Parts: sequence; structure tokens; C-alpha cells
Amino acid sequence: MLRTSSWLLSIVSLVAASSSVSIAGENATAVPVEVRAAQLKMQARVAAEQGDFGTAIKDIMEASELTGDRVTADRARQIQPTPQIGGGSPFANFGEILQLIQEQTSPPAKWLATDGEGGTVSISSQGVFVAAPAVLKALKNISDDSNLIKAAELAKSANHNTNVRQSSTLRMVSLPRLEKHVQQLAEAGKPMTDDIRTLAGLSNIEFLMVYPETGDIVIAGPAGNWSRGAEGRMVSENNGRPTLNFDDLVTLTRTFSRGGSGFFMCTIDPKQDQIVAVQEYVNKNRNTLNAKTAASFATELEQRLGLQNVFVQGVPQDSRIASVIVDADYRMKEIGIGKRKGPEGMKSYFDLLSRSEQRGSGSMDALRWWMAVGYDAVNLSSNGKVFEFAGNAVQCLAEDQTVGNDGTHNGTGKATKANAKFAELFTKHVSELAAQDVVFADMENIFDLAMVSALVHSQGLADQVGWTPAYFGNKSNLDTKSVEVPTELMTAAHHRVYSGGSVVIQVAGGVRGDMVKFVNDKNNLTTDPTLDAETSKGTPMGQQNGRWWWDAAK
Repeated sequence: MLRTSSWLLSIVSLVAASSSVSIAGENATAVPVEVRAAQLKMQARVAAEQGDFGTAIKDIMEASELTGDRVTADRARQIQPTPQIGGGSPFANFGEILQLIQEQTSPPAKWLATDGEGGTVSISSQGVFVAAPAVLKALKNISDDSNLIKAAELAKSANHNTNVRQSSTLRMVSLPRLEKHVQQLAEAGKPMTDDIRTLAGLSNIEFLMVYPETGDIVIAGPAGNWSRGAEGRMVSENNGRPTLNFDDLVTLTRTFSRGGSGFFMCTIDPKQDQIVAVQEYVNKNRNTLNAKTAASFATELEQRLGLQNVFVQGVPQDSRIASVIVDADYRMKEIGIGKRKGPEGMKSYFDLLSRSEQRGSGSMDALRWWMAVGYDAVNLSSNGKVFEFAGNAVQCLAEDQTVGNDGTHNGTGKATKANAKFAELFTKHVSELAAQDVVFADMENIFDLAMVSALVHSQGLADQVGWTPAYFGNKSNLDTKSVEVPTELMTAAHHRVYSGGSVVIQVAGGVRGDMVKFVNDKNNLTTDPTLDAETSKGTPMGQQNGRWWWDAAK
């Protein structure tokens, strides 16, 4: 998810991103049975969000036995995931597993309304969060499968195109074959080519397909020629979007594979003593704030907050993914405070304030904006072999917080009208924003690849095709390019003077990707029988002679 915070004092609104997550301790000694059971259920939620459903069910079973709930304990024992003969997926009863986890670990309504992450004792505002549970939450059945039928026809067999720079409405890339190809190049001492770095020119992902009979896991979407853009990205000449990035694929494969973090996030945190300094300054000088002093007042607050800490978790600090999500989060905040122009129809927080909100509440309050997994659904075939990504990858959410005298802040589970409206408009116009700003399009691609990686590993798809991404997964075999990512970012401030005499100042200082949770929600898992035929139609039909990409027949 992507999160942003705003500090609001009466007629002064300060936007500051601060993010942290603290996990409950696991020390069970001298702990009452009820408390220990609650801890186990919290651990189960965390394990589920990381795709470790075996541990989640085990923790639920232990918690139930502690409280004497034999019915739930027996139910957990009966549905615990077990390896299948022949290497199949251990999640044959996946629906029952998800239902029990949700029943036993559902967070309170406040948690659902504000974060939707779970597994945390205290959560302050964050920027971008992506974890495996969000992927599982996305899976859904659909009734209208006309687009899927069309795609199935297109992917029925490969055409004869061998030019990777030629445009294609549906290009297929086999991840196991790509890994093998990259490994062969390395062993032969040959350099990696641009077609690999751009994943055959794919500009987004529409389908993920599984072919056990050929050992393929395939991503598919539109592709074509590319060139290097102004910021160094490879950009599609068809639609101006950045192409998918090979290093991102490798990083996310490691993130969502067994032993990986199962999530990634970034946060931009103002230092607590700086928040206190701002609060003291505002309390002391609020009577001097007016239309004439607003600009200098905003500058003073900007300087007092100064450099804010940038934290990246779940992926390497020097990864390209870290660079993109930090950049995207900061730009979102700039749009929120009116320092960066969004697409037509997207308004800043200043533009959305009502007269009463302009006057403020008389206390220092915080506003949060964060970007989260936003797919309408990931549509799934009834045989579990074809996934279709539907809707925008990203959405924006909002919440109000209160700020203490010591600089700490706590969620309220609510959002003021202007706060909620900004999040709504950002979500509504995210596609136009991605078309306008390549950084947001790049982040959408990262969310797509994260969704793929989380599905592959949390759904046991790699096991189904007999693929262990050992080469991609081992840093000693394959290292990704190091990218410079700032560890600190300067606070940015902006102000607005309203006709009624009110003055509002905003000061903006992460991103968290929660994919597993998205997939974990059974309400987002849909089964479409018409997709069953998709697997046979999208295979290379034995005609590709080891090629790792091909175009679907026209």
C-alpha cells in the first residue's frame, strides 16, 4: 500500500508521511491463555499474508486448543495443507483454508476500515505496501467472460513472428523458459540483451497462465517496440508506458518465494522530535498566521520538519523497485498538496476543503493517504490454470489521525470529507495519471509483477509445472542492478489563502505492496469455466524450439 499523512492544526494543515509497523511479540511465558490465543491468531494472520497457510492453520489449531474450542481445532486439523502426491498443489481445499483463516483472524472493524493489513499491534501511516495476502484477496469469479473467450482464441496457437520489436496484442512470455535462457547466456559468457531486460517488450500484464503439460508459467499482454525514455526507462513506442523490467521480476521472485519477505513497502517518516518542534512553533505563533505571513510560515514549517527518513522494507534498499515506489509516493503527496499537477479532474486537498474544514478543528490532526492494491479482481478459470487481471492495479485510501504532544499519532478509522474525496479522485483518475506520469505507470507494472510472483508462489503454481526458480532466486547466480535510492527526502510545503480569510498550510514529506492479502480474500477469487480451454490454446504447441516468448496467433 502507499500511505501519506497530513498534519492538520486548526487553519494549518501539515502533510507529513510517517510509517511504521510493529509486530506483536511472541514470548508466551507468563501470558494468560486468552492473550496467548490472541497472539497465535495474530501470528496466523501474518503467516497467511505471507502465503504460509500451513503455519497459519497450525497457529489457529493451537489457539483453539488453548481456549477449549475443539470444533475449530478439529476443523483446522482436517484441512491443514499437505503436500500432494506427484508434486501437486497442497491447496486442494484452498477455499476451506481461506474461510477458516478469515473467520478466526478477522481484525476489528476499525482495522478493516483503516489498514486492511493485519498482523500488527500498532500501525502508523505508510506509503506503499504490497504483500501476498492482497493477491489472494483479488481472486474472483465472473459471469461475463467474453474478453476471456476472445483472448483464448487469440492465444490458440503461436504465429510465426520472430521479431520481438514487432507489435503484438497478446505476447506470451514463459518464465521458466526465460530463466533457462538467461542462465544459458551467463554460462556462455554472453551479455543480457534488451529483449530480456524489457521482458519481450511487454507494457503490462493481462493474463497469467499455467501449463503443467509443457512446464510453462506464462505472462501475457500487449507488447511492441521500445526506446529509452528521458529518465532512462525503456518505454513502449505503442502506448508510451514503460516496459516491464527484468530486474523487477527477479527481485519480486525472491520477495514472494519461500524464505522471502512476502511483502514490500516504503515509508517516508518525519522525525518525531521534528514533529514536536513543528507543533511547538505552531502553538506559539498561530496568532501571527495570516494571508501576508502564510508563505513565510509555510517555509518555516518546511525547514523545521527538514529531512525525513526514507525506509524500504521487503525488497533491497538499492533495488529499482525501491526507487520507483519512493518516487511514486512522493509525487502522490505533491499532487495532494497542490505542488504537482494531476490529470484533469484530479484535485488537490486544498481544492476539496469545505469552509468548515478550511477553518480547522483547533487541534493538530493528521491525514493519511495511501496507495493500495486496486484490482477489481483477478479472474480465475475453474481449473485454476488461467488468471486474468481486471481493473487498475492501484487505488488510494484515506484516514484521519490524532497527534499527541510528543509527536505520536493514532488512527481514528474515519476520514473527513475532503480527505476521503482526494483518495476517491486519485483512484478514479489513476489511469490518466499513469498515462501522464511514467513513474505511476512503472509502479502499476511493479504491482502486476508482484501479483504474478505472489500467485505463482502462494498458489503453488511453480510446483504444478515442476519449476523451482533456483537461478532467479539465488543472488550469487544472478545479481540485479544497484540503484541509488535516497535515505532522506526534504519536506515540501504549500499553502492556500481562502476568500474567507482562512489559511491552510500543508507539508508533505511510503508505498507498501500487499499482494498476498489481495489474493487471500475468497470474495476476490472467481471461477470461470470458459477459461479452462485457455491453457491449451496459449501454449507454444511444440513449435517454438525452446523460445521463451511468442505471439498468439492472430
